[in-house]
Amino acid sequence: MTPDRPAGAGVWHQGSPWWDAKSVLVTRPIAPGRIATTPHLVIPAEHGRLNFLLSSYGVEAEQLAHDPRVVIQPGDWRGRPALNTRQQYGTVYIVRDARLAARVYEAMRIKYGARTALARMAHRFTHGSVPYGDLVAFVDVHPNPPRMLTR
Repeated sequence: MTPDRPAGAGVWHQGSPWWDAKSVLVTRPIAPGRIATTPHLVIPAEHGRLNFLLSSYGVEAEQLAHDPRVVIQPGDWRGRPALNTRQQYGTVYIVRDARLAARVYEAMRIKYGARTALARMAHRFTHGSVPYGDLVAFVDVHPNPPRMLTR
């Protein structure tokens, strides 16, 4: 693993929008007719996919396990949509694997530097001893919307 190609990263010409993003906004359905948007630190994966970490005790992981449809968009460092970007539809697959989570965290540390430590510290401050980043979310990006998020 090198700084210019972290573990879990694949073909760069396909993942470059995710590599260049300061954050990615993940919008998910939370109830019929309601959605929630959460900014995440992400790394690109093979075939245009992207990865981010979740807590197994978080409501977001539970909601994504129940309904894996998401809308994703590159964001700025404040977690707002980045200029000249568009939303894309995707499907989330959640994996519980400690080794994979450690590799994704290390790749995020390489990409984001001190922001990963700040994210972990903020999580510990707000959630106490709840695990941080023990789940890995893989997002398959779809070229066309498979279904609408609202029901």
